[in-house]
Amino acid sequence: MKHPICSHCGAEDVRMRKQITSSGSIQYAWMCVVCNRWAENPMKWIPHDRLKKALERQGKKIEDVPVIEDYSTLTPCVICGNPGEFHHWAPQAYAKDFGDDWVKYPCAYLCLKHHQLWHRIITPELVNHDKNKIVGENNEH
Repeated sequence: MKHPICSHCGAEDVRMRKQITSSGSIQYAWMCVVCNRWAENPMKWIPHDRLKKALERQGKKIEDVPVIEDYSTLTPCVICGNPGEFHHWAPQAYAKDFGDDWVKYPCAYLCLKHHQLWHRIITPELVNHDKNKIVGENNEH
């Protein structure tokens, strides 16, 4: 599996990293070692089956990918108090419109229910209405 060049700083030194969401979902993507940001913009989560096969060809296991962010035991949702995930009010999906400034907009911790509600109301074009999920959301465990 060929890694990308960092879309933020142009560095070629990017590594596969793991993010664990507050719901326990595990997501994999390329992280830039130079600027310490997710290398692709917009973010592209790597499907588990594809990554697993690529790692097996190299004699590695998907479980060995280092965790870069673990939100599974974080701050409670500002609405209901359930475990929350850090949520940007300027969605990363709009990074092409906001540029790198999307990370400077306000943020709040929202549980999965309130995160999805926020997107259904504020950014309905990002919601897959058939599955009631945010476009690009990866809920594999």
